[in-house]
Amino acid sequence: MRIKLLPYIILTGQAILTIAAVTLLNNRSDVKIQVILAGVVLYIIGIVTVNSNFNQNENLSLGHRFLYILRLTKHEFQNHLQILFSMIQLKKYQDALKYIEDVVNSSRTINHIYSSSTDPMVICGLLELIYTFRQKDINVKVEVLDKNLRWPLLPDFAREMEKYISQFDKIPGNNKDIKIILRNTKIEVLSDALDKKDTFKIRQFNG
Repeated sequence: MRIKLLPYIILTGQAILTIAAVTLLNNRSDVKIQVILAGVVLYIIGIVTVNSNFNQNENLSLGHRFLYILRLTKHEFQNHLQILFSMIQLKKYQDALKYIEDVVNSSRTINHIYSSSTDPMVICGLLELIYTFRQKDINVKVEVLDKNLRWPLLPDFAREMEKYISQFDKIPGNNKDIKIILRNTKIEVLSDALDKKDTFKIRQFNG
């Protein structure tokens, strides 16, 4: 069995077990339907998130990085299911549906990266960047405007983004946002929370 199938097996197992467990714990048919729908939606999101088109001959370092991203995806997926499970137990069905909608919206950035870039290193670097922001409860959006974006200096930019994270630590509440627009020649970074707009020329990272 190929290693590349493992993410799908893990997600499928999680979805089936979660839906089965919650359904068996509740006898109401309407609740069962909502639980099943919630599980199916999150399962689809998980599949899309881990689905990438990188070459089978990636080097070992890139493979390790994707496995790290898979672990982050798996952890996030489990958190979503646990939160939904709690909402359904408390009969907060509208809150659960709103939560699913928020999850779908947040997954669009990741889907956009997979569909807009053909370079595995760029995909990997951007996903690592996104999860770094998310772990700090920072809402991040990424736009890749050059379809064939190939940029080997993404780690240098990621280090630059660490400065933004430290600035967000000083902002109270959950109103933290950042938008990153990538082109082959420059990168724009915007944040309403920080009231900042910066432009980085690619040549800035040539050394």
